[in-house]
Amino acid sequence: MEENNGNIRFLSAISYIGVLFVIGHFAVEKNNPDLRFHTFQGGVLFAYFVVLYFLDFLLYLALSFFPALQTVLILLITLGITVAYIMLAVMGIVYAVRFEQKLLPYVGKAAVALRIKLDGNAKH
Repeated sequence: MEENNGNIRFLSAISYIGVLFVIGHFAVEKNNPDLRFHTFQGGVLFAYFVVLYFLDFLLYLALSFFPALQTVLILLITLGITVAYIMLAVMGIVYAVRFEQKLLPYVGKAAVALRIKLDGNAKH
């Protein structure tokens, strides 16, 4: 049983590192409530930041006529997005290692809503 808890803890923790949340969805323990919680939350976190980086890129393109402003503004926005992602990912990893199902700010409610929606569709 301890080995199983170690696997769940490891899979839950890596769910917050980029696209690695997918591993938890295909793991043997994929029906474990802790693992499901963290993989959904890690997936939503990843999706949010992919969208934010894409919007950052679009702003970079839009500001191409103002090179000085483009460089400074995009550097600051990209730095802010990256710092926010790292902070939320570290929070998620800490919660996963402690076996705590705490919602991450700005991400947790959307992850729970998505999970409820997907679980509801699976039952029909």
